[in-house]
Amino acid sequence: MAQIGIVFGSHFGRNETAGAAKHAADYIASKTGADIINATELTENFIASHEKLIFVASTHKKGELQEDFQNKLDVVKAADFNGKTLALVGLGGTANHAETFCDGLVEFLPHIRGAKLVGAYDDGGYVYKNSLSFINGKFVGLVLDVKADADWKARTDKWLESIRADFGFTY
Repeated sequence: MAQIGIVFGSHFGRNETAGAAKHAADYIASKTGADIINATELTENFIASHEKLIFVASTHKKGELQEDFQNKLDVVKAADFNGKTLALVGLGGTANHAETFCDGLVEFLPHIRGAKLVGAYDDGGYVYKNSLSFINGKFVGLVLDVKADADWKARTDKWLESIRADFGFTY
């Protein structure tokens, strides 16, 4: 069984501004040695064959989870997360979507019962108006504004360090 699996939801290649979730997922995979797939390819078998999972998803429209992941929420819901460790990474725009910054991450929460959810993160200095994924003083996972934050990789490295013990990788 491969230890870490990363699933990303991204419109990579569909237009010139897409792909932030793929870029973040590729960066995380390069640091962790994880298997990586697009959400369009997600199956219960992929989830079952990984002890540790990272879901990387952007928020679109009016605070909605990226549509490729939305289309696979039935797979996520049907999967058995008991004994698995899961971390979430959300991508959003603080300038154009400050009212719904990374809201899409909360759509996973009802479907990942049994998982050990790790990687809650502070606001990291981002300026936004509202986020449903900011719960009890922290985000439910790492949040990034890849397009407006020149330091997103350093922020990601700090987060990776915080989950390293739970995920068992070295870098």
